[in-house]
Amino acid sequence: MSAVLAFTAPIHRPVEPEYIDEPCSEAGNVRGSHQINNVTYVNFLPAAEPKTRLRITKRGRRVLTAAVALPLVIGALVAALNSGGAAAVAEGASNDFTYVTIAQGESLWQLAQEIAPNADPRDVVAEIVSLNQLHGEVQAGQKIAIPAGY
Repeated sequence: MSAVLAFTAPIHRPVEPEYIDEPCSEAGNVRGSHQINNVTYVNFLPAAEPKTRLRITKRGRRVLTAAVALPLVIGALVAALNSGGAAAVAEGASNDFTYVTIAQGESLWQLAQEIAPNADPRDVVAEIVSLNQLHGEVQAGQKIAIPAGY
């Protein structure tokens, strides 16, 4: 006759990581049961089967392919969009211009009205500032490049 101690563990209980052992009052002919210190333990989980190889499904392959391909596609698009800017600037560049020396008290606005009386002075001043990379006021005696069309 065996006594049952509900959910108590014996002092020298064997440790088997593949099984969960629970005390049971009647083990009968249960496979994997054992008895220690008048307590019967039954393994409720079957013996561990050999581990199978990890397999990827069709959906998993698609997700993995998209995860790898998406950064590559984005990088190619960024590279394609950034490479066109240099060619467009090189085509419009022109080295034909003349130089004018700024007189005492003369401004860029007055210079724009002199060299292009029929054009809008704001556009002419903007071209002169862009061409000469000017920052601030011009000084008397300063040489200024004028685009060839004026």
